[in-house]
Formats: sequence, structure tokens, C-alpha cells
Amino acid sequence: MASTLSVRSHSIRQPSFSNMSMRDSGRSVRSKPPVSSLSTVSTLSRSVSMGNGLNMLATSMSFNGLGVGASEKETMQGLNDRLANYLDKVRSLERSNAELEAHAIGQEVRKKTLENARIMLEIDNAKLAADDFRVKWEAEAALCQSVERDCQALKRAKSDHDQIIEELYFLKKNHDELRLANEQVNVEVDAAAGPDLAGILAELRVQYEGIARKNKEEAETWYLKRFLEAVQSEVKESNEALRCAQGELSERRRFLQALEVELDSLRKQVNVLEGNLAETGHKYSMEMDRLQSSLTQLEDELSQLRLDMQRNKTDYEQLLRIKQNLEMEIATYRRLLEGEEVVKETPPPPKNPDVRTRKIVKVVTQTMINGKVVDESSEVEQIEERKK
Repeated sequence: MASTLSVRSHSIRQPSFSNMSMRDSGRSVRSKPPVSSLSTVSTLSRSVSMGNGLNMLATSMSFNGLGVGASEKETMQGLNDRLANYLDKVRSLERSNAELEAHAIGQEVRKKTLENARIMLEIDNAKLAADDFRVKWEAEAALCQSVERDCQALKRAKSDHDQIIEELYFLKKNHDELRLANEQVNVEVDAAAGPDLAGILAELRVQYEGIARKNKEEAETWYLKRFLEAVQSEVKESNEALRCAQGELSERRRFLQALEVELDSLRKQVNVLEGNLAETGHKYSMEMDRLQSSLTQLEDELSQLRLDMQRNKTDYEQLLRIKQNLEMEIATYRRLLEGEEVVKETPPPPKNPDVRTRKIVKVVTQTMINGKVVDESSEVEQIEERKK
């Protein structure tokens, strides 16, 4: 009679009895290696055929079985300690990375903020300087216009002076013409014959005309002299004021040109500072995008690390269950080897051995959204097959 025992195993680092063959008095014990896979669905099978050599199996399992159990306990304890240390290190590294990233990002933000504040201060100072120069330019322009108005007034005064001189010359000419016309007037007097009044009147006329002409010439000369002196003094003062105004106007124009040149320079400086500000803002935006991308990548790596930890935890729990099952089966072997529940029968006639195969199927289900695993679950099924 052939009896069959099935031993469950796992695809990840499990000790197994492979290709063990013992022969004594026609009895044989064979253990097939497990078929393992790294895919999501793992199928594990093992079959053990026992013949009539139960005593040799008892002797072998009494040593190997106990050694394997103690070794597995030590191995599982070591794995447990390593997993705990690994989890502690991962948490410590996560905290350190978060603190370093926050510190680096804070320093970068403070640096960019100070740089932007400095540039804004320079722009404000340039704008204030430009406003001051604009106010000065407007004041100088108003003063220049005032000087130009004064120059126009002086030109009009000079024109009025020339016009007055022409009027004086015209009046003098008319006076001379009237005087000549009066000298040519003939006075006729009808009277009785008497003394030579005509000669006397002529003499008196000549005498008084000479006196009047002399007085008139003296008055005209004095008046013309005084008028010319006043006009010359006024013209001299006007010319002096005009020269001063022209000199001041030239100086104001030069100062205005210097202000315009400086204003153009300040405008160019403001444009350069605005360009630097825009470039700095663009660089800051690119740096923020890079930091955000790095942060997203680190978060993805952290999520992947957590998934790996969860997977390792699941594998560890599966290993614990398999270890417990192996310990139970080893205990069963031990009881069998010690003589418990052993039935000795005469070997049946040669026929095909009755083999039972137990398969453990592990199904892992993952839920992914936008390429990220958000949920993961696993199910373990046992399928027992019987082959003749």
C-alpha cells in the first residue's frame, strides 16, 4: 500500500527536501522540487511517495526534520529582526529626507525672496530718481519758456522803440515842412499911406522868426537829446537783459540736454532692471517647477517604497504561515516516525502509485490610477488533485 503526504511550500526562499532518495529493503522516499514562479499567480506543488521503507525515513527525519525546524526558527527570527530594523531605517530616512527637503526649499525661497526684494528696491530707487529728474526737467522747461517769453517781450520793446524813432523822424519832417510853408506866406495889409510899415514888419518878422526858430531848435535839440538818451539807455538795458537772457537760455538748454541724456540713461537702466526681474522670475519659476518635480518624484518613490514594504510584509506573513504549516507537517512526520498511527500492510501487487498533489495559488490584485498603485490585495487558494 502506498500512502501519500503533501507538503506546501512558497516560491520565495523556502527550504525544501529536494531529490532525497533513501533505499532500504525495497523501500524508497522521494521528494520532488517545488515549481516556483515570480509572476502574480504562483503555483506550488510537491508530492511525496512513501513505500515500505518507513524505518529509514524515521531515522533520516529524526535528524534532518528537527535541524530544519530549528534553522527555520532562527532564520525567521533573523528575518523579523532585519525587517524591523529595515522599517526603522526607512522611517528615519523618510523623516530626514522630508526635513532636508523642507530646509532646502525654505532656504531657496528665502534667497529668491531677498533677491526679488533687492531688485524691486533698485527699481523703486530708479523710478524715484527718474521722477526727481522729471520734476527738475519740467521746472527747467518752465523757466526756459519764461526766459523765451521775456526775450519775446524785449524784442517787442525794441520794435516799439524803432517805431517811436520813426514816428519822431516823421513828425520832425512834418514840422519842417510846415515851417517852410509858413515862411512863404505873404501878408498884405491895406492901409493909408504912411510910414513904411512893411519894412518895419519885415524886420520884426525876421527878428522874431529868428528868435522863435532859435528857441524851437534849442527845444527840439534838448528834447531830442533827452529822448535819445532815454531810448539809448533803455536799448542798452534791453540789450544787456537780452544777452543775459540768451546766456541763461543757452545754459538752461545745456542743462536740459544733460537732464534728457541722464533721463534716457535712467530709462535704459530701468528697462535693464525690469528685464533682470523678468529673467529672475522666470528662473525662479523654473526652479520651483524643478523642485516640485523632484518632490513629486520623491513622493512617488516613497509610495513605491511603501508598496514594497507592504509586499514584503505580506510575503513575511505568508512565510510565517508556511513555516507554521511546515512545523505542523514536521510534527506529523515525527509522530509517524515515532510509530504513531502507522499501519503495516503487505505491499500490493505492482501498480501505478496513487499520487495526490496539493496546489497553493496566490492571486494578487492591484488597483492602479494614473500609473500609481492605490490598492493591493492578495488571496490564497488551495487546490488538491489526485493522479492515478
